[in-house]
Amino acid sequence: MQIKELLQWGHENLMRSSSSARLDAEVLLAHDLNKPVTFLLTHDNKKISLNTMKRYKVLIERRKKGEPVAYLTGKKEFFFLDFSVDNSVLVPRPDTEVLVESLIKYLNGLKTSLFDFRFSKYVLLDIGTGSGCIPVSVLKNIDGLSAIATDVSKDALETAKKNIKKHNLTSRIQLIQSDLLRDIPYDLLKDKKVILSANLPYIPNDLKVKPDLKHEPSTSLYGGDDGVDIYRKLLDQIRSIRPIVMFFELFESQIPEIERKLPDYRIKHIGDMSGNARALVMEKMSEF
Repeated sequence: MQIKELLQWGHENLMRSSSSARLDAEVLLAHDLNKPVTFLLTHDNKKISLNTMKRYKVLIERRKKGEPVAYLTGKKEFFFLDFSVDNSVLVPRPDTEVLVESLIKYLNGLKTSLFDFRFSKYVLLDIGTGSGCIPVSVLKNIDGLSAIATDVSKDALETAKKNIKKHNLTSRIQLIQSDLLRDIPYDLLKDKKVILSANLPYIPNDLKVKPDLKHEPSTSLYGGDDGVDIYRKLLDQIRSIRPIVMFFELFESQIPEIERKLPDYRIKHIGDMSGNARALVMEKMSEF
C-alpha cells in the first residue's frame, strides 16, 4: 500500500470521530514513520511496510476512541515550541497561549516603563504547571526572569522536568511538588516581586466536554459544581504570597467570583479565547 492510500484509509476511518480527521491521519502516519508531515506529501507514492501499516492502524483505532493525538505521538506544539506530553498532564491548548501572550506583554511593559528595571527582582510563580508549558514559554521569550513551578502530581512534575530540560531552562525554573501554595518554602520568594500564573481546573462537574477530554486527567479539569472550587482554595492562600499581578484561565461567568475574593486587586485585562474562556489579569491596587 502507498502512503496516499494509507492516508486515505486513515482519513475515512476518523471522519465520524474527529473534526480534524485528515490532519490527524497525517500527523499519526508522520509520527509512525518518524518523518515530517511534508514528507508524506512529497512521497505519497512510496510503499509502506506491513509492520508500519499494523502500527498505524493501531494508532487510528486509538484515535477513533477519542485518545488525543498528542498522547499518541507524545508531543504537542505550544507557543511555537515543542513539548513532551503524556496522560499525566493536560494537552496544551491555544486558550492557554492567550494567557502566555498576556504574561509576556505585561513583562515587556514593565521593562519599558520602569526606571532601573531588572527581571532579577521578579519571579514567576506558576501554580498547577502540568507540562510546564506556561513558565517554559514565558522564559524562552523573557531573558533574565526566573520561575518556580508547582504541581500536586509527581508524574506531572516529571513531564514538566523533561520539557524544562529540553528547552535548556533547568537553571531558571525550580519545580516543587505542592498542593497549590501549601508546600512552597516562602524564603524562595523573599525580596522578590511575585507574578503568579495559574491554569487550574475550572470546568463545572456537570458540563459536557468533548470526547478527547475524557482521556485527560480529570483532576486537572473539574473544579466543583461551579468550576471555581480550586481557585477559591488558591485565593484563600494568596495573602501569604502577595503577588503584584495574577494571570488566570477560566470561564467568563466565573470572573465575578474571582473579583469578590480579591477586593485589593483590579482587572487589568481580559483576553478572549475560544468559546467562553478568558485569560484574566488581576493587578494589586495596594498592600494587604
